[in-house]
Amino acid sequence: MGETDKDLVFSESVKAGKRIYYFDVKQSRNGDRYIAITESKKINEGTFENPRFVFEKHKLFLYKEDYEKFVEWDAINRKTEAQ
Repeated sequence: MGETDKDLVFSESVKAGKRIYYFDVKQSRNGDRYIAITESKKINEGTFENPRFVFEKHKLFLYKEDYEKFVEWDAINRKTEAQ
């Protein structure tokens, strides 16, 4: 079974250098929402003379039972950066 557009609640993309990050809020069949974060990076698998570009993708799913832990980690990370 594949994903459909009706699963998608919200989507945003962020370009960061050679990478693009996609933040998608989706809804499961039981009504729970989760966040899918996808990193997409364009890489050359060919040569300089004969380039062959492909996109390498990595995906992370953040489920509601882990939201609080993720937010706590972000708060700690921000505090340590401020010091």
